[in-house]
Amino acid sequence: MQYNYYFDICAIFILTTIAVISLSRRQVPAYRQRSYSMLLLTFLITSFSERIETQMQMNPINADWFILTQKALQAVYYLAHLGSAFCYLVYIMSVLDMYLDFKSLKSFLQTFLAYTIGAVMVVINFFYPVLYYYTPDSQYHRGPFIWVYYVLAFYYICYGLLLTLKYNNLMRMKTRIVVASYVLFSLVGIVIQYFYPLILMENFCNSISATLVFITLQNPGEMVDEHLNILNRKAFLESLDLRIRRKSAFSTVFVTIDNIRALSSEIGYAQSQEVLKQIAKYLKRVGITEYKLQSYAYRYSEFIFALTVHGTDGTSARDLLEGVAKRLQESWSSSGMAIRIEGHCFMISYPENYITTSELINKIDIIMEDIAESAGTIVEIDEHKFHQKKKARDFDLLARTNLDAKSAIIKFQPILSKKYKINYSADVVCFFKDENGNEVDVREQIPDVKITQSLLDTDEFVYRRACRALSFWNDGDKNGKYRAVVGLSQGEISRTDFLRRIKKILREEKAEASWISLKLTETTLTTMNNVAERNLKLLGDINCQIIVDKFGSGYGDLDRILSLPVMQVNIDISVLRSARASEKMKLVAQGIVNLFHDVSIFVGASGISGQEDKEMAEELGCDFLMGDFMGEPMKDSSYVKFIDAYFEEA
Repeated sequence: MQYNYYFDICAIFILTTIAVISLSRRQVPAYRQRSYSMLLLTFLITSFSERIETQMQMNPINADWFILTQKALQAVYYLAHLGSAFCYLVYIMSVLDMYLDFKSLKSFLQTFLAYTIGAVMVVINFFYPVLYYYTPDSQYHRGPFIWVYYVLAFYYICYGLLLTLKYNNLMRMKTRIVVASYVLFSLVGIVIQYFYPLILMENFCNSISATLVFITLQNPGEMVDEHLNILNRKAFLESLDLRIRRKSAFSTVFVTIDNIRALSSEIGYAQSQEVLKQIAKYLKRVGITEYKLQSYAYRYSEFIFALTVHGTDGTSARDLLEGVAKRLQESWSSSGMAIRIEGHCFMISYPENYITTSELINKIDIIMEDIAESAGTIVEIDEHKFHQKKKARDFDLLARTNLDAKSAIIKFQPILSKKYKINYSADVVCFFKDENGNEVDVREQIPDVKITQSLLDTDEFVYRRACRALSFWNDGDKNGKYRAVVGLSQGEISRTDFLRRIKKILREEKAEASWISLKLTETTLTTMNNVAERNLKLLGDINCQIIVDKFGSGYGDLDRILSLPVMQVNIDISVLRSARASEKMKLVAQGIVNLFHDVSIFVGASGISGQEDKEMAEELGCDFLMGDFMGEPMKDSSYVKFIDAYFEEA
């Protein structure tokens, strides 16, 4: 029998060329690259086995082993041929970042059952000709059930097409075209070779399809960190985006190396990079080798690695997290030295902990702010401390949104004084509105030290609105009775043009600087820079007073307080409650009050929330009491009516 094998030879040359180019490239530890390698390998095996087997048919030898060898080669051809259809499906799943669960019965039935049936039929064929057989003259003939093999291959092709249609919006245009062209070329090759069995066309069509797929593969340099040979941040974000858009549950273990810069200075940059390479190599294989989990490792940032764990088995992912944490506590060997690193790890799961990519990135940034201070290697992201940090981030976003939409609200909270019980001074409070239109009290979410543009804009917004209200209430009287207290952040008072900005607002709103006292937390006052200190000293020249808030809750600096135009110090609510609980602490609190009274500084108590807090503050001799217990914050018109009615009744 004379076959037209020229197409087979072309296919072998094309596939070999692609294989050589692939081997010359950097090996990319990516799902898509590995699935394509499997696909290319099946095409090569199919082409070589068919070429050798047809050559044997054209040049038969009268020997017992000859036909047995032909059967074996044909068996390899059938297995590889069906395997190419299976690998085509796997490639499409890799494009969509869909992982095969080898332990799942559903996954077995959907993906492995068809190939298992084909493999069993090949084995049976050695004993009974169900797929093919050879006549004594070594010529190949099709068996009665060969159609089953075509049905199995057609199943994989249809399954791949269904996935492509279902997740059409997740694929790039050229990827969709290549997937469709693969089906077209495969069907053309199958039809031609089925009706014209002497023309070996099928492998050639498959090689064209493999070439098109090869063209669509990304440049490995774009996906891999060259130094550590690990997938980079771009690969991580692309994979993350696909899984989120498919709404597929998975977990990600993040590993941080906190002291790598210190190691670089101690043992040298090259040695520290060797340690990072060892860590990257360990993370790439730990999932499959130690826990039989499908996982891929990425370099998320310079000293942060991400380890994705696929599936909904949270217990297995937790085991992996604990295993990685345990390994981080052990030493790493480099150039005969045992090197210990300081690292932490934490796990974030989709969709339990985040819904969007930006939300995940924001959450990672929050965790990383002070992860080095965490006592344990494993950081639990659901701890109260994390939620407090998240509130601070949420404040920044909420502030920006409200300021842009001009929906922020200013309210005034009455201040209780020893002499008049309630006086004409008010604490100015800013409220923001959430996405549902509800007012949000953000007083406890404003950071002491951190500086953001939203916080700076909020400070000036509140100060301006307070000036506007006081200008109206006092009606141009420089000695007007209404006064206000406005809290400012460290960033605002650290501006080089802070005083100019304040004077500009006062001039535009026709207000007096003496009407408004500026409130700064103890931590803000203690940690401020020289520019801020100079600005505060200059406030005395325009008759603007300073109030130190939350004294006793942060870092105290009496020398700095006494050197500034401070008129009042508010002791923190925690000091009052400690005084209630202990006689010794009561003596300490009494000493603080007496100390400031001796230097002619008023003492207030902030955060009063109940009768017991109020009584303790009065017993200690506090001059002013502030808190929701004395009156909730109210809008400007309501506040004026409330104050005027109070004094009229008195």
